[in-house]
Amino acid sequence: MADWLKSVRIRDGHDNFFTPLRLIFASLVVIGHAFVIALRDISAEPNMLYHYTFSYMAVNMFFIASGFLVTKSMLYRGDSAGFVSARGLRIYPALIAHVLFVMLIIGPLATSLPLKEFFTSPDWYLQPMMVLTFFETGMVMPGAFETNAEQLGSAPLWTLRYEILAYIGTLIIFLLGLMRKKWMVLAQFILPSLAYLIFTMTGWMDLLPATGVNLLRFGIAYGLGATIYAYRDRIKFHWIGLPIVFALTWLTHKTPAIEVTVNLLLAYFVMLIAYANLPKLNWTKKIPDMSYGIYIYHWAVMQMLFHWMPELSVWQLFALGFPITVGLSWLSWTCVEKPMLSRKSWLAGKLRSQKPKPAYRADQMLLD
Repeated sequence: MADWLKSVRIRDGHDNFFTPLRLIFASLVVIGHAFVIALRDISAEPNMLYHYTFSYMAVNMFFIASGFLVTKSMLYRGDSAGFVSARGLRIYPALIAHVLFVMLIIGPLATSLPLKEFFTSPDWYLQPMMVLTFFETGMVMPGAFETNAEQLGSAPLWTLRYEILAYIGTLIIFLLGLMRKKWMVLAQFILPSLAYLIFTMTGWMDLLPATGVNLLRFGIAYGLGATIYAYRDRIKFHWIGLPIVFALTWLTHKTPAIEVTVNLLLAYFVMLIAYANLPKLNWTKKIPDMSYGIYIYHWAVMQMLFHWMPELSVWQLFALGFPITVGLSWLSWTCVEKPMLSRKSWLAGKLRSQKPKPAYRADQMLLD
C-alpha cells in the first residue's frame, strides 16, 4: 500500500505539515476576500461547502489547528510565563508592525484628505490603541478608501480578538487544573457545541450579539483541536474516514448540527494532512511560516490595488495582490516574527522576575 494511503497517528515533535497547511488556509482567506473587494459586496464570496465560504472554513481550520497546537504548547511548557511569552510574541510584534504599515503607508496613499488633516485626525492617531486592545480592529482611517465598497483598512484583524481570548482561556483552564484529565479537555468541545445547538434550536442565537455567536463558533473549532490533542494516543486517521465524516455533514446539513459536523470534517482533514506520510513533500515543512503575515496584510494590499484600479476582476486582484502580500509576509517573518520569537525564553524570564521555572510534571496531565 502506498505510504500516503496508510492510516496516520499524531506524532510528537515538529514532524508535521502544519506550516504548509496554514499557508493554504491563509491563501483561501485571500481568495475569499478578493471576491468581497472586487465585487463590492460583503456577501459575494462563493460557498465552498453547503453555505460555508472559503474564508469561513479557512478561519475555522486555523482555530482547529490553534486549539491543537496551543494546548500542546501549554502542556509542554507547564508554565504561565513561558506560555504568555510565546503567545504574546507570536501575535503582537507582527501586529504592531502591520498597524504602523497601514497607518503610515497605506492610509496616506488611500486618503482623499490633505495629509495634515489626515495625520491630525483622532481616527488616525488612535488606531494603535484601538487595534492592539482589540476594541476596534477594522482600521477605518479618515478619508481612506472612499471609492471602495468597504472603507476598512484591515478587515481580517477581528478574529485575533477571539484568538487572544482562546489563549487566555487555555491558560486559565491550565491554572485551574482542568487539564489533568482528558475528559476535562473534551468538555471544551462538548460545552460550546451543546450551547450552539441549544441556542440555535430555541432561537436564542438571534438574540446574542455578534461577539457571543463568534465565541460559540470559534469555541467549537478551538475546543475540537484541543480535544484531538488530548486523545491523540487513541486516534488514527485514514483516508477512508474522510468520506464517512463528509456523509455525516450531508445528513446534518439542514439541521443546527451542521456547525459541529462541518468542524469534525475540517478537523479530520487537517489532522489527516498534517500527519500524512508524504516524504516527497517533506521540503514544505521548512517553508517559512508566513501564514500570519499573509492573513493580516492581504486585505490592505488588495484594498489599495482596487482603490487604484477599480476595474480589476476578482482573479486579477488576487493575481496582483497575492505576490505583494507574500513579499510583505516574508519581510514580516524574517525581520519581525522570527527574531522576536527567538526571545521567548528571555521574556519568560523577565515575566518570572528571573525566578526559576516552577516545578511541573507533564506525566500528571491528561490522565485517563
